[in-house]
Amino acid sequence: MIGTLKRWVRDGMGAIAPETFTALQSARARGHSHRLVREWGLLDLNRKLIDRYGPTVQAGPFAGMTLTPMTRREHLGPFLLGTYEAELHTWLERIAARPFSHILDVGAKFGYYAVGLARRMPATPVIAFDTDWWARAATEEMALANRVPHAVPSGYCSPRWLDRHLLPNAFVFSDCEGYEGELFGRSKTTALSTATLLIEIHDELVSGVGARIRARFAETHSVEAAVAVPREPISALSEFLSTDEAATAIREYRGPQEWLLLTPRGEQP
Repeated sequence: MIGTLKRWVRDGMGAIAPETFTALQSARARGHSHRLVREWGLLDLNRKLIDRYGPTVQAGPFAGMTLTPMTRREHLGPFLLGTYEAELHTWLERIAARPFSHILDVGAKFGYYAVGLARRMPATPVIAFDTDWWARAATEEMALANRVPHAVPSGYCSPRWLDRHLLPNAFVFSDCEGYEGELFGRSKTTALSTATLLIEIHDELVSGVGARIRARFAETHSVEAAVAVPREPISALSEFLSTDEAATAIREYRGPQEWLLLTPRGEQP
């Protein structure tokens, strides 16, 4: 009975006040993640990595980007070493070489992608959406430290926001924990037909959302897919980390992942 009541309250709040509900859920999830980082000893690993390399991303499409103090509450190794979501690196290089009207990062966390792309594309406005106040503050700190004032944090990205504000020829990066089905499925703007989208799919959270995304863009976009693969060890880490620490430094602590890159038909993918 108590469980049923909690579900009613949760579902009711989600329907009546989706922005408030999502903000609370996001803050709760982030707090839980930060507790695990502390409990698993990852803060000590962060310190060892920063002592060795400093706060600068070492490799990948965002090499040279500064990771600011707030980011150190996260498991920083994959970001600092430049191995985070390495499956996307080829796509991101292609994206960074193209002109866009603006960039939306939906589910920006501490701004790794938003600020990284802003550094690579200094003439393109970037909006970093995240419903968690901590994420927005961390993104602002990252933008300031990396001198990209055109990367601006914002809160809730809704289908209505897209309908009102999405410009033609946008790039949208989406990692929003299953909300991608509603966000893109309910939006009616024709600007989506000209947008390039890189969407992380969360079928494990919302069953069938990947198929719905494919169907939503079937007539307007070509689709490329990528799935997570194991990381190759970094031999240089063994110079100052134990074997377990070196493996942990590049571990992303995530389940199976799938991404879709959707490119408007007729454009060079």
